[in-house]
Amino acid sequence: MTPTSKRRPVDWQPLCDSDPVPGDPEEIRAEVKHMVSVAEKLRDQAKNLKAISDEDTLKGKYVKRLREESGTLEKHMREVASRYERVHGHLTKWSNDLEDFQSDADKVLHQAKEKQGEIEAEKKKEAGSADKDTPRPSVSGTDHDPLQPYRNRLNDITGARDTRANHHAGKIRAEIEDVIEDSWWDDVKGWVHDHADGIKAFIDVLGWVATAAGFLALAIPGLNLLVLGIAALTIGLRLLLVASGDASWTDVIFDVVGGLLVVGGLGAAAKLASGAKATVGAAQAARTAGLSRGLRGVKGVLDDTGRMMTKLPEGPGRQALGAARNAMRKSISQNVGLVAKGPLRVSPLSTLVHLGDKEMAGMAKMLQANKAAFPAAAGAAADKAYKSYQVGLGIAWTGMGMDVMDKSLGKSDLTSWTKEKFGTDEKPYNAAYSDWKDNTLKPAPDTHW
Repeated sequence: MTPTSKRRPVDWQPLCDSDPVPGDPEEIRAEVKHMVSVAEKLRDQAKNLKAISDEDTLKGKYVKRLREESGTLEKHMREVASRYERVHGHLTKWSNDLEDFQSDADKVLHQAKEKQGEIEAEKKKEAGSADKDTPRPSVSGTDHDPLQPYRNRLNDITGARDTRANHHAGKIRAEIEDVIEDSWWDDVKGWVHDHADGIKAFIDVLGWVATAAGFLALAIPGLNLLVLGIAALTIGLRLLLVASGDASWTDVIFDVVGGLLVVGGLGAAAKLASGAKATVGAAQAARTAGLSRGLRGVKGVLDDTGRMMTKLPEGPGRQALGAARNAMRKSISQNVGLVAKGPLRVSPLSTLVHLGDKEMAGMAKMLQANKAAFPAAAGAAADKAYKSYQVGLGIAWTGMGMDVMDKSLGKSDLTSWTKEKFGTDEKPYNAAYSDWKDNTLKPAPDTHW
């Protein structure tokens, strides 16, 4: 209540239980003054924008767009200022009408109380002078209620008040139906704001599903597409909450990081697979070239041994020469080096380091084996593939670590929602962490005229 507001009667007996004409005309007039002030400021800013749009000394590529935007905004500001100026006139009239209705109602109440006092005094006088044994007529019923005329007058006042209130409300609605209206995007943000708690709970469920499926996607082909779809839906919903002012950019970052577990792991596997193929190809080419060189060096010996074998009959001598030729070939093959063409066996610990994927761990070991056997030919390809794989693996571990930390320390929007709706227990969380997350990178609130 403003300092100049007139205090309304509290006791409305014997007419009714509470104030039939509530409201504060002075509060309405104070709001009118504020609206006038806002309109004046808007017109001042519109003049500044008009000056910008009319400025001829500005140079550069931005000038045309600046003039267009300034002109449009200046027009809207003038329209909003005009809206305020039109509306405050109706509000002023309504405050005057409301004050008149309240004054009339107060007079009726005062007269009713005086009438009630007269009735009470008359009853006391009659009770003191009349014979107790003399029967008196009953005064029950509305036909004998001396205060009914005052109630009728009060009903007339409240009826007239409602009529005038609807009249002014209609005028105000008509005035505000201008070009400054909420867009479809404003309607979307409004709906998201109204259902923010339910959307957050749904996102929380999606987050747990994505985390669980992220691990399975490393072993189950095709599941990664489902996980990526969930991640995209989660981020889209979170961005809507940011737009409506019900989430922070920190929430978006953690949603993205949660998806890094899947994206990083699958990316690492893809890079490792392509790098492994190139490494095996280089190693195989080096082995083939090494075998060719080794065989050329002993070609004469092998040819001579072969000719001697053809001249000897079947027996121990011929078998000895054949064994010698095979041993020579085997020695050349072993000295050149063997190519690892598939994933090698790994320990359980190594499998754990590679996010539980035994195949990726085996392929990583295969890269190192081919690099050791053919360093000159396969070393560069193996190093490139392994470094790319390590980067992806690091991203995956970072995503998993942040996702686990967020789910362990942060509040659960799902359990918060169920607690509010059904009175269930809330998930334990770290208050300091949740406050930091909620207050970091908060979006600026929307401003509406």
